[in-house]
This record gives sequence, structure tokens and C-alpha cells, in this order.
Amino acid sequence: MKAIKRYVNIFRGVRLPWISMLVLLTVSVIEVTLGLASVELTASIIDASQSAIDGQRLVRYAVNLGLTVIATVLETYYGGLVDQKIGAGVRVKIWDKLMRLPLCYYDTESANDLVSRVTSDPSSASTYITVGISCITTVYATVTAFTQLFKFHTGLATWSLLIIPATVGIGAIYSFLSYHSSLLGARAYAKTTGYMTEHVHNLRLIRALGTEGYEKRKSSAIFKRQYWTDLYSQSTVGYIAISIQILGCMALGISFVAGGKMVNDGTLSVGTLIIFYGFSSMVSIHLSNLFMAFGSIIGANGALKKVSQLLEQADETGGGQAVDGEEDIVLENVSFAYKDVPVLSDISCRLPRGKVTAIVGTNGAGKSTLMKLLERMYKPDSGRILFGNRNVEEFSLESWRRTLAIVAQDTPLMSGTVRENLTYGLNREVEDGELLEAARLANAYDFITETPGGLDADVGPGGTNFSGGQRQCLAIARAIVRSPRYLLLDEATSNLDAKCEDEVSTALDRLMEGRTTVMIAHSFRATLAADQVIVMDNGHIVGMGTPEELLRTNAYYQTFARRGEKEAV
Repeated sequence: MKAIKRYVNIFRGVRLPWISMLVLLTVSVIEVTLGLASVELTASIIDASQSAIDGQRLVRYAVNLGLTVIATVLETYYGGLVDQKIGAGVRVKIWDKLMRLPLCYYDTESANDLVSRVTSDPSSASTYITVGISCITTVYATVTAFTQLFKFHTGLATWSLLIIPATVGIGAIYSFLSYHSSLLGARAYAKTTGYMTEHVHNLRLIRALGTEGYEKRKSSAIFKRQYWTDLYSQSTVGYIAISIQILGCMALGISFVAGGKMVNDGTLSVGTLIIFYGFSSMVSIHLSNLFMAFGSIIGANGALKKVSQLLEQADETGGGQAVDGEEDIVLENVSFAYKDVPVLSDISCRLPRGKVTAIVGTNGAGKSTLMKLLERMYKPDSGRILFGNRNVEEFSLESWRRTLAIVAQDTPLMSGTVRENLTYGLNREVEDGELLEAARLANAYDFITETPGGLDADVGPGGTNFSGGQRQCLAIARAIVRSPRYLLLDEATSNLDAKCEDEVSTALDRLMEGRTTVMIAHSFRATLAADQVIVMDNGHIVGMGTPEELLRTNAYYQTFARRGEKEAV
């Protein structure tokens, strides 16, 4: 029952290719019918050939064979079509779900595992549909074949029933092996893919630290696990192949051991014996397919287990009204923890509109977490965040986030062009003049116009074909084009050299003009232009005021200022 619910949840909202599925079922039934007819035609030709060759029967056989070939081709084509359409639909559903999950979900899931959920796992979803169609045709073929067997000879048909318990036993073992093979295979594949993705990205670090030997031993263990998992999977395939041969031998033995005696006694013709062998062989093959199909469903359940768990996660809730106007943002007794580890404790402060608020503090003080709460990527465990005198939960997530622009130290760029990155997320057409003006204000104009292609220049994955300072300037230009009411700067100038930091800081100063700004500052100089500085330590606010006030009253800020003065010398 649980598997059925999982199945229904996976396909809910997916547009299934009903016409293709109906065509697939129809041609599958036709192929089975033609196969059964071929057995009878073969027997009648053999019996008739003992006196004379019947040309009419041969023509019927040739036509039947040609139609069988056509039906097989159509079945293969529509089977593949159904597979791909369903896989594509489920893949879209999973990706859409991933974009609607709260950020906390990604704290517990590997990015590589999530890639596997979208890329490889959906291919197992179509198994339910194609196997269902296969089961219908298999039951039809089996019932029809047994009906024909009992029609021709009850005694011999009774012996043929021995195939059923043998097939059930083989199918049960195959289902067990298939489930575990699929589950182990998915885990091993995710482990191997994750290792390769991470370490190919960090080859430079591996070379620099001389850890090639260590990584070779580590990768050997991972690849060895993948090898044994693949071998187990192949053994499962080999098991069913051998089982089909065994069932075929049973059909042959029943037909020719029991039937041969009847032929010698003259109570059974050679043609009728061949009909029995043909039908009993078809029964064994289709019953094998039925239990292989059942095993495939069990295996798909293993592969789709993670997918169903993902789809069962609650979406990020984002309903509400649109943000109107500008207000102070107020945090009242806000606390938050990652996996029961406290990060913020009883945070209360006011972020005044139209002013610049700088946040400083030790590593791990909770500064970036506070920013994520302001973005509403997380919800406070207790306390509340107000927009004026209204809880931010009253506003829709889309509207809230469109009032913000975020520039972080690792602001990524998307593959595409410079133009596409500057306008990413906008719902309006932007003229070149506006883009170039934003680039000028962000100190990005010169390197954009000097790059071949200008605004249409290609941006590599993550923007790796631009320097760190250039990427930050592009991110600032993107924020300028958005024209946000509120600006969040998460150490936007850290990890830059002095020249780049000066250029980016100048661009940021232009961006902050007239906007409510909250910035995490890593340098004393950056806080001097702030209207308010908040000092954090170990998840608490330990100081708040203007830079001048904190220089007189806060020990950490005094140390922070002295360190900044030394770095400036």
C-alpha cells in the first residue's frame, strides 16, 4: 500500500502520454495475438505437409510474420516514447519541487545526490506504466495460451500447469534481488558521482598538497564498491536469463516427454504436439516477463525511494500580500538553531529605513544566518521579524525578495551572456543604455566593453572567465538594474585584493545611495560610513550604536578598529 501511495504521489500533476500509452497497449496485444496465431499456423502447416504443401497456409503464415514484425517495431517505438515522455515529466516535477523547498532542506542533502534525483532517478518512474501495460498483455497471453492448451488436450495442458509454481518461485527471488540491486546501485552511483564532481573541481588543491596517493587509495575503495554493486546487478540479470532457460526446458520436457508418448501411440499429431510446445513456451516466457515486471517495479521502488521522500517534503510557504512602501525592519527576540545547535539567541534590533547598518563580529557569530533570516530563507525558531509594525510572514515571498538585492562575497554568475546575467530575474525589457549605465556605476563598464562581444560576451560556468573583482562588479551592476529598496551586502568586498576592493567599494557606495542597507563588514573602513553598527558575538548582540559611540563603549569594536588601522598602514 505504501508503494502505491508513493507511485501516485510521483505521478500526481505529471501530464501522462495517454494516447501513446493506449497505442502501446494496443500493439502489444496485437503482437501477442499474432504470436499465438503463428503457433497454430505452424502446427497446421506441419500436419498438412505430410500429404502436400498448402500454399494458402504459407501465405497466411508469411502475412502473419510480416504483421508481427510491424507490431514489434511499433511496440518498441511507442515503449521508448512512453518511457521518455514520462521520465521528462517526472524530471520537470522534481526540479520544480527542488525550487520550492525551504533552504533548510539543502542543509541535510548532498548537492550531488540532488542532481541524481533529477538526472537519473526519473528514468525509473516510467517503469510503473510500461510494466503495467506489460502485465496486461502478459495476463492476456497467458490466459489465452492456457485456454488453447486445454482446448486441444486437457491431460497435457494439466502437466503444463507445473510451469506456474516454478515461475512464481523464480519471480519472488528475482524481485528480492532486483530491489536490493537497485537500492545499492543508486547509493553507489551517487557516492561515485559525488566524489568525482568534488575532486575534479579541486584537482588543483590535490596537486598543490601532493595528496594524489591518498586520493588514489580513497577512490579505489569507492570504485571497488561501484564494481561489486555493478557485478551484483549483472548477476541479477544473469539469474533471470538462466531462469528463463530453465522454464523453457520445462516447457520442452513437458511437451515432448509427455506428448511424445502420445504421438507414438497415435493419439496426438505432430502438429498438435508443436502447438502444445509453442503455447507452453509462450506461457513460460510471458509468466517470466510478468515476474520480471514485478521485480522491475520492486527495483523501481528502491530507486524512487529518495524521490518520493523529496516530493513529500513541505514546500516553502510564500502566500501573502505585496510589499508596499518602505519601513524599518525590526527583529524582536529572534532565536534560531541549525539542527538543534543554537546560532542566534534573543536578537532584538531595528534596521532603520534609508540608513546603512553594518554588522561586525567574530567568525561564527551568526552574521550570515541573520542575513538569511532577513531574506526569509529560514524562519526564526522563536521571536519575529517585523516590517514596520507588520510581521514579514504577512507578505508573499516573491514580493519580499523582489524588494531586496543581495551581493555576497561568493555571488555566482550563471552560464550565458553578460546581458543575461545583468537582467537575470527581471520581468521587464532592459535597454542597452540602462545596462551600460548600471555597468558604469558598478565600475564594470570598461571591462565589459573591452571584452569581445560586450554585453553579449559569454559567461562561463560560475563566471570563471572573469576575475573575482569583475564578478563582484557584475553582481553590483545586476543589483543596480533591479533598483531594490533594500540592499543586503554579505562581506561583498572580502577575498579581493586592494585594487579590486577599492573599485568594488566605490561601486557599492553608489549602490547604497538612498537605500536601506544592511552589510556584513570585514573591514573597519567599511563601517565608518554606516549610520548604525551592530556587534555580534556567539549568536548575541553585544553592542549597537554609531561608530563613534562604539569606539568609546565596545571593546570588540575598539579591537576591530585598531586591527583595521594596522592593515591600512
